Amino acid sequence: MLYERQKTIQTELDMRIPPGSKGEPQNKVRHIVFSQRIRGKSFDESVEIAVAFVRQSCPKFTPKILPLPAQS
Repeated sequence: MLYERQKTIQTELDMRIPPGSKGEPQNKVRHIVFSQRIRGKSFDESVEIAVAFVRQSCPKFTPKILPLPAQS
């Protein structure tokens, strides 16, 4: 069951937060969001935590967060 949850979170992460180039803060945001989602936090709450953490070392960083895909 944990594996299924991890796959679901990873899929959401891939759709909403695109990866950056190697070493970019965007990747750290992805890692932190994944970690927070595994712990049960909401997506928005996880993004807030991740961005706040990354901005401690990169104050001008703006993450690329995509909107939810349209449901048909």
